[in-house]
Amino acid sequence: MQTILVTGGTDGIGKGVAAHFLKKGDLVIVVGSSSAKGDLFLREARQSGAKERAFFLQANLSLVKENKRIIEEIKSRFNSLDKIVLCATSHKTRKEYSETQEGFEFSFGLAYLSRFVLSYGLKELLENSDNPMILNVCAPGMNGTVNLDDIQCKRNYNGGKSKYHGSRLNDLLGVAFARNDTIGKVKYILFNPWAVQTSGTFDAIENPVLRSITKLLYKIVGRPVEEAVLPIIDLLENPPSPSLSAYKVWKKVSLAMKTFDKENAQKLYNLTVQLLKGV
Repeated sequence: MQTILVTGGTDGIGKGVAAHFLKKGDLVIVVGSSSAKGDLFLREARQSGAKERAFFLQANLSLVKENKRIIEEIKSRFNSLDKIVLCATSHKTRKEYSETQEGFEFSFGLAYLSRFVLSYGLKELLENSDNPMILNVCAPGMNGTVNLDDIQCKRNYNGGKSKYHGSRLNDLLGVAFARNDTIGKVKYILFNPWAVQTSGTFDAIENPVLRSITKLLYKIVGRPVEEAVLPIIDLLENPPSPSLSAYKVWKKVSLAMKTFDKENAQKLYNLTVQLLKGV
């Protein structure tokens, strides 16, 4: 029996991954912001006879202090982790720049900083298992650059660009993690699910006309969650051999792309460490 942590595990892709491994007989820890959805996860686990193997931790992962609290709670209750699947995100595109209570741009805090803190903070527990893995659901395989002078997109803020920029930050997170991992035991996978038919994607669109158009488009190009999680499950059960790899659905992404620049990855790592010193 493996121990698997899934952030954003009460919705969409995260919920699909959590349900698969719970059904398979593994111990699954789900982190989410909604207590109601967490209760539903536990109730469904109880109904399926998996009560003893299902755990829910409520947290606002846009806050560094909440990520650190989750890390300490997991360390106090579990001796090791086999897999971490990072899915927590917000599909909402913010019209105006907004910060968390800790002073970080919201999308930056949730989509990048949380994954940085959890990846490094739980590394020790991962190393206690035989074949540890981190799978970061972001968007590798897309072109773009990281503005290292404004990693939180504070200047000339654009909500859509900020979310896209966060995916490029995660590309560099994976590169830096693999390079800085002197033990080299943890495999890091960056995964792009492409278009997935999740309620969160549609609910985040305020304009009803645009929401209807998006639903129609996703019926054509998107895939249901049950199908979208299949390549993720395959990677988790049959991990690639390199310490770092990236995939866009079933297709492997070349790490020679400029978005995986090693020098930029180390610069971003250093900047992030400095930012976290103030929290």
